[in-house]
Amino acid sequence: MEKNRDHTSPTHSMAAAEMFLKPVLQKPPGYHELHAPPETPNALSSSSTLRRRPPKFMIPPSFYPDKKKKWSRCRVFCCCFCITVAILILLLIIAVSVFFLWYSPRLPVVRLASFRVSNFNFSNGKPRDGLSHLTAEASARLDFRNPNGKLRYYYGDADVAVSVGDGDYETSLGSTEVKGFMQKPGNRTVVIVPVKVKREEVDDPTVKMLLAEMKSKKLVVKVTAKTKLGLAVGRRKILTVGITLRCGGVTLQKVDKQMAKCTIKMLKWYVQLLLP
Repeated sequence: MEKNRDHTSPTHSMAAAEMFLKPVLQKPPGYHELHAPPETPNALSSSSTLRRRPPKFMIPPSFYPDKKKKWSRCRVFCCCFCITVAILILLLIIAVSVFFLWYSPRLPVVRLASFRVSNFNFSNGKPRDGLSHLTAEASARLDFRNPNGKLRYYYGDADVAVSVGDGDYETSLGSTEVKGFMQKPGNRTVVIVPVKVKREEVDDPTVKMLLAEMKSKKLVVKVTAKTKLGLAVGRRKILTVGITLRCGGVTLQKVDKQMAKCTIKMLKWYVQLLLP
């Protein structure tokens, strides 16, 4: 018995020494035994704080396909509409630029060539009214010139009104309608506008002023016409606009010496046609 104790005691002590000296291997993070019992909730919460091990076969993000953005129909329609409008505007600008470079269009030149008053009489009315009746006949001669070498002008039927006097003393001599006409390139056309008025009521101060100015030829004359102006290449009209033509605003004495300038009001813009 004693021998056996003496024989086993040294081996026991050496095994115990080896176990004491051998380091204990720690489990790596995320290691899980196959036959280990399920962990408790406390254990799961404590282990979740540890760094998790990435999966063995992880695909990098660059290998994932990009998701295509879906465009709505409204957005596609708006883009197509804007592109179409931009193309049309660009084509229009190019066409207008080519037209101006090729044809060099110029506005017509219109002047009041002369003004004649053949009859200018006042008849007395009732003494208490302080009014007189005007009976007059006059004719205005308008000079139209087309300065373009390749373009034609078309004038529609015009409503022409004639008046004399200035400011508070302005008095109408009547109105008439003039038929339209066509002007070829470089053509010059003279239009005679006859007007007359019968028994128009005029107050006495205006009668005195008009008679005095008529004798001294300082009577101011005005001619206003409303018509349509068309521009044509060859025989094809490409543009028609409404215009208001204003001629005169000068005295009879000045009209007898030289033609008076006219102004054209077109699309709310004033274009003044000066004498060359």
